[in-house]
Amino acid sequence: MASVQGSEDLPEKSVILIEENTGLVKSIYAQYIAAETASAGKDVCYVTPRDAVDIRSQMTHLRILPETGFHIEEMHRMDPDALLDLLTLHSKGDLAIVDQFSFYFIDISLVGFRDAVSRLIAAAKTGRIFLLLVDREILPQQHEMLLRAMADGVIQITTVAEGDKIKRYLNIPKMQGARLIEKMLPFTVTDEGFLIDTRERHG
Repeated sequence: MASVQGSEDLPEKSVILIEENTGLVKSIYAQYIAAETASAGKDVCYVTPRDAVDIRSQMTHLRILPETGFHIEEMHRMDPDALLDLLTLHSKGDLAIVDQFSFYFIDISLVGFRDAVSRLIAAAKTGRIFLLLVDREILPQQHEMLLRAMADGVIQITTVAEGDKIKRYLNIPKMQGARLIEKMLPFTVTDEGFLIDTRERHG
């Protein structure tokens, strides 16, 4: 078993999609990456429609709240233009995480959505990484397909019922500069961290 790896495993100057059926596991995964990134001396901006106190409480419970380098930006208004302005014009940081990214773009046209993602890609090329957390089937199917196609990397979190147990897996169908992983990777979240069983790579 190995703990989750942070931004050192993510391609630089990239837009990465983390998607999941409705749930908070993607947020926990992103929070671990945020903590590792901040602990490495980089700046992290975490944009969320949730209250900052809830995010800090969750990270404190997981024992991963960084002392420095971590900033939470509450964005309760579901305005895509305001979100994009925050991310590309006003927000700083080496890593920007957008929790519930899909919620901000429910009513936008496909062309408008393409332009929005293009704007993030252009901003990433200035030296930042964007993690976009998405609940599947919130956006129209074409929007989801376009986002997967345009993103530099796609990480999918899947939850499966196996008997009376719930098992969770990471699937990485796309990651710029990385070799393809041919199996889904089982993981658990424990007091020791977000643990991925890397032995599955060689099974």
